[in-house]
Amino acid sequence: MESVELSANEMPAFGDLINLSAEKLQELETVLTSILALPVARETYAQIIDGKPTRTPYSEDIKAHRSGLLETIIVNDNSKPSDGAMQQYEEIRRTFVPQGLKIDLKLTQAYQNALPGSREHLLRLLEIAAASVNALAGMIYASFHPDTKIMPPEPREGHFWQFRTTDHFYVDFYHTNYRRFQRYPFGLLNVVGYWAEAELFGGVVLFERVGSSSKIINAFLHPQTAVHAYQLSEQQLKSFADLGIAGDAAKSAGAETVLPFAKEPDARTELTFAKVGKAPLRIYKNEYDRPPVSYLPEGPGCVKMGDGESGAKFDDLMKFVQEKGWDRAPTYPAPFESQPSLRDAYSARDGASFSSKDGSHSANNEGP
Repeated sequence: MESVELSANEMPAFGDLINLSAEKLQELETVLTSILALPVARETYAQIIDGKPTRTPYSEDIKAHRSGLLETIIVNDNSKPSDGAMQQYEEIRRTFVPQGLKIDLKLTQAYQNALPGSREHLLRLLEIAAASVNALAGMIYASFHPDTKIMPPEPREGHFWQFRTTDHFYVDFYHTNYRRFQRYPFGLLNVVGYWAEAELFGGVVLFERVGSSSKIINAFLHPQTAVHAYQLSEQQLKSFADLGIAGDAAKSAGAETVLPFAKEPDARTELTFAKVGKAPLRIYKNEYDRPPVSYLPEGPGCVKMGDGESGAKFDDLMKFVQEKGWDRAPTYPAPFESQPSLRDAYSARDGASFSSKDGSHSANNEGP
């Protein structure tokens, strides 16, 4: 995969896993081997080989909600990957070794430095495993679809809005919240990688950070079409790490039990974007794929209508909503409408960066 230039302060350095100790490398290889043996992994990577998904990112939502998307959604006729793609994946899986992957060297070093048995070790193992399945997806896509331009020409003005409530995009594999390929080191190959990661893990794996962005304290999952991410429990983290020390039979059974992760009833949830005026987002995957600030303002706090100060605040809030046109009836049912509109908030921010006359997209390479 050919790297795409980012701004100097965001450019991650990628390399192989040669600097990992034998113990760390063996643990990672054991985890990845168990993941790649899963039926969901076989179907995920076989779809990438085919270049044709068996369902669209919106398919599950279409089943649950009737909406305007029914007129634009494209649900493929193929219910499963081709036999040829399944066989080719099995060949890849049998010869797979993690040393062939190109991973962010900072992630590799953080995993190496984590003390075995520590909580940080659990988080770092999950982090590098997610990055590995992501990278493998991009490598497979590039190998079987070599004519793909991983960094297509800059889109024309309004391009991102062209895709609103449709299933059309540069590639057929994407997580609805991770399509800003101009910011990614490997462009569209990263977009495919996020999709594969979400299929295998149940969502894109994010991390909560404190202080320096390199310090992670909790793991979250960002599912398809969602504006919230949910935190993984301590037991989920431990069960995942156990895949690295289990025997062959146990690890296969354990992987099917653990992955894809499911949201637990009492799981903490957090928004995956920051509103204007709010503190910077602290839950994200990498600096370069952190969502930009949403155009949605923080606004006044929730108050009930009444007399005095609370009534005045409510009146001010309603005036602001009416001025913005947000009091109009939504086109889609409420559970579904809230998701595309917030996702499009990101796209609008990105699309605006392409309005310069000289055609450069340097604004899109700046931090959020």
